[in-house]
Amino acid sequence: MLTDKDEGEEEEEEEEEELPQRTKAAVSFNGNEGDSSDEGDADSGFNEQLSFSGPAYERYFQNLHTTKGPQTSDNTLSKLPLQTQAESRALLSKVPVKHKSELALLESLHRRQFRQWYFEMSSGFNIVFYGYGSKRRLINAFASELGEHAPVAIINGYFPTLNLKQSLEKIAVEILDLGITSGSIADLAALIHGYFSSSSCTVDEMYVVVHNIDGPCLRKHQAALAVLASSPRIHVLASIDHIEAPLIWDTSTITRFNWAWHDLTTFEPYTVETSYENFTTESKEIGPRGVLHVLASLTENAKGIFRVLAEYQIAEAVMDEDAADTQKKSGSNVPEMSYSSYFTACRDQFLVTNEMTFRSQLTEFRDHKVIQSRHAPDGTEFVFIPLSATVLGTILESMD
Repeated sequence: MLTDKDEGEEEEEEEEEELPQRTKAAVSFNGNEGDSSDEGDADSGFNEQLSFSGPAYERYFQNLHTTKGPQTSDNTLSKLPLQTQAESRALLSKVPVKHKSELALLESLHRRQFRQWYFEMSSGFNIVFYGYGSKRRLINAFASELGEHAPVAIINGYFPTLNLKQSLEKIAVEILDLGITSGSIADLAALIHGYFSSSSCTVDEMYVVVHNIDGPCLRKHQAALAVLASSPRIHVLASIDHIEAPLIWDTSTITRFNWAWHDLTTFEPYTVETSYENFTTESKEIGPRGVLHVLASLTENAKGIFRVLAEYQIAEAVMDEDAADTQKKSGSNVPEMSYSSYFTACRDQFLVTNEMTFRSQLTEFRDHKVIQSRHAPDGTEFVFIPLSATVLGTILESMD
């Protein structure tokens, strides 16, 4: 018969037997079963076992606060090797074309609409195409068929240095035979419209194809294009790619265009449209879009400083394009202007009051690579904009 004392002694003996088992389990977890004297390793193994005990959500928060944070890499995009435009084209040309049969079927379906498009233009409508993919090749194919009936003028709105004034002058001189013309874009558009409205015109009708009518160089001249489209003898065929392109037309402008909308999804790459983009940072010069972006954030006086140098380079290029001037950069056909003459011209137009202000403004243009400078052997400093006269004319036209 066991007394209460005997039962208490038996419980103490059982607790003493369980304690070595726990210690042994902890040592076994730590991988040191044979070395029972290493109490520190046993305790750490036991603590590690306890740290992973409990529900999964508790272990998540335990690991979140006890483990070290993620290590970030020091690799940046600037460390990647740069590719030239030719190398990128060569790599892209090796990419196999997918879904050839489906794309061919889609093109054949679009070509079936040629007669419908011709009927709509003959009925007084102008056509605008939208949809994903380059529409240039298919529109040119349709324009080649239209060329059998009337002259066709093609305007590439995706070209970053497009000069609409020169395009309208070529239409007036080469197609309509109006002789030497001059004036603004609005005047030329009104002249062409008036020619087809007169009874003495020798050209019955003409087609104007505008690739990317929503291009950066054409967004400010939609009113002039609408004047051309309002003539019943001028048929405009245009394409858009920007998702917000219809916002550039107000009510009166879109009424003059009298659009007939057609979905011309082709899934073709924009190879030609993007071939003029300066997408590498390897070049030391800035493109026309970059110049316009910089000028948009400057004051009117700063824009005037840029205009002084741009107008000077345009005037010098027009006066003598082939002359080997001593003030031209070696190996370049960009005219240069001396620093002193540049400062005097800006001060005479009240753009700057002192040389310190002029120097600080010039430094900002240099930081953005809009204006560059060089020093002649005699120490004279010359400044220039590393763009051609045609590009500068387009930039000045966009600034107005």
